[in-house]
Amino acid sequence: MGGVFRHELTVSDPEVLTALGERTGMRFGYSTDDPGFSYLLSRAGDEHLAVSTVHVGGSMSFWGDTEVFTVAHVHGVRYDWQIREESGAAAAGSSVLFRPEHPSLVVAQDVDVTLVHLPVDLVQQTADTVYGERTPAAFASAASAGDRWGQCWSALARHGAAVVASEAFDEPLVRAELARRLAVGLLECFPLVGDRAERYLSMEAQAHRYRIAVQFLDDGASHPVTVEDAARAAGTTSAALVRAFRANHPLGLTPVQYLRRVRMDAAHRDLAAGDPTAGDTVKGIAARWGFAHPGRFAQLYRELYGTTPRHTLEH
Repeated sequence: MGGVFRHELTVSDPEVLTALGERTGMRFGYSTDDPGFSYLLSRAGDEHLAVSTVHVGGSMSFWGDTEVFTVAHVHGVRYDWQIREESGAAAAGSSVLFRPEHPSLVVAQDVDVTLVHLPVDLVQQTADTVYGERTPAAFASAASAGDRWGQCWSALARHGAAVVASEAFDEPLVRAELARRLAVGLLECFPLVGDRAERYLSMEAQAHRYRIAVQFLDDGASHPVTVEDAARAAGTTSAALVRAFRANHPLGLTPVQYLRRVRMDAAHRDLAAGDPTAGDTVKGIAARWGFAHPGRFAQLYRELYGTTPRHTLEH
């Protein structure tokens, strides 16, 4: 992957699909003897994520391996798959997980497929963060963890396809949040090797620490509190608190970033309520909330609120 890319094309020669698949880490060969075969592809992605929507007209088969985790969510007439010793049919709205070092064979006919491609290192980093321990991103099956989890992935796949089809996907923050959401969804919706109950205990502990730390930082932002203070209040280490924030904050902020945002919001309120004729200054308000460098404060302020702190104070 690498850089934002978009593909929209129709293919009638299955040999072309091999080169297209390599862009997203799919090392497959394709064949068909159906004279009515067609393959319509819409795809968008970057170095962390790609989502493809595909319509296969007629019948085809493909086989090979993948460098990334790829989940196929399928609707249509036929999508028979075999991955090592597992096999199944996914044509009725179910999903299949393709994994590195798991040779696969698929026979498809008249299907619509949404493919989510996630790099192994991203999924592993997400597993480390979400579960708070070294949990290998090794999956026990190509099928979802159950009907409820299959429905959950179906909703995620639809959401992912809608986001990548929109102009918002060009924005880095949108892509980062979507990649994070899909990576967490993959880890939750498909069975990992190991004890799921232990992972949930770890997740619950992280969520508890996160809530305590957020409340501590919200309450103490006007005082000289630090992230280390928040970690002690939550009964954990600074490194573990970072993982808890990465796993639970909607934007994946670290504790340092969160505290800075809380203080920036407070400075924004003071600027909006300030009176320059009474002696209020941008420099003084910034310093009050811990921002010693006016230029850096102004840059951060503009990024968050789309205007300058001086404009807010004077209007």
